[in-house]
Amino acid sequence: MSPHVETFDPTAASEADLESWSAAFCRGRAELSGGAPLPEEFAARLRANRAGRAWRWAARDDAEGPVMGVAELRRQHHDPGIGFMRLFVADAARRRGAGRELREAVVERARLLGMERLRSLVSAGPPGESFARASPYLRTLLRLELQEQRLDADTLGRCTSLAATPGRGYRLTHWEGEAPASLLSSFGGVMAHLMDAPGVALAMGARAWGPDQVREWERSITEDGSRLVVGAALESTSGRVVAATVSTVTGGPVADQHDTAVMPAHRRKGLASRVKATQALRVHDLFPHVRALAVTIDLENTAMSAVNRSLRYRRVGERLLVEESLSHL
Repeated sequence: MSPHVETFDPTAASEADLESWSAAFCRGRAELSGGAPLPEEFAARLRANRAGRAWRWAARDDAEGPVMGVAELRRQHHDPGIGFMRLFVADAARRRGAGRELREAVVERARLLGMERLRSLVSAGPPGESFARASPYLRTLLRLELQEQRLDADTLGRCTSLAATPGRGYRLTHWEGEAPASLLSSFGGVMAHLMDAPGVALAMGARAWGPDQVREWERSITEDGSRLVVGAALESTSGRVVAATVSTVTGGPVADQHDTAVMPAHRRKGLASRVKATQALRVHDLFPHVRALAVTIDLENTAMSAVNRSLRYRRVGERLLVEESLSHL
């Protein structure tokens, strides 16, 4: 008997369906990426239509059964011709066709929306990679390492030591939420250099980082209810941001560490490790429920891997960024 797959409208779903859909989605995100919203908080945002523009599906064993699998499709902000798929199936429901049926529903909708490519993040090895490679039109864009920084006494001590020595001519700061107006322009200038890191062009594509674009990025990265925390280094003389790192925090025990960038003229001065140390300390202070930070890093980014090792990050898994062409007949 084939699984029953249907479009999922969280604004109209029953409380039981919304609860089970959100739980499956958040559990899958946590397993794959480290951090995820709390299911009840995410469900509330879905119900209020405040979780961002997306298309969603649910899979059940039959039309009346509980939700066993979920899928979500979003357009990539930097290229509307690329969709990003998240697809998670409960352990007990795997190998019964739910994942295949969900994927086919996503692909069909993506084509109808004019998308030419579909990307997703999958675990390396079985079962995630095996499932993804069922498509003959799939290619691997990046091999990524999932790393975790536990905010224990040893790590916090290391971060405190680094944050206390920013280097001559610099001072360290942080902010929560929107960048202060006085730092908005220079913060955007730093973020424009994210593209300098290996593999970033494939993962996120080029984008403008003017003040309006920074504000839009701040809204998009927190549309699941996350809180944004930025650690930054300022040039003492000018007061401009010259290095920055980004994290998002939910009600769960693991926060997500995202992007780190340093202006070219200020590299090789230890600023990357120090802004990340500052950020970890502030996350710990502001959100005592957070026990760790998780980050996904390109295996070719040896410089950032060295920074992370100095901050007590450890490898917990490997992920693949894959892309499927939708232009085939």
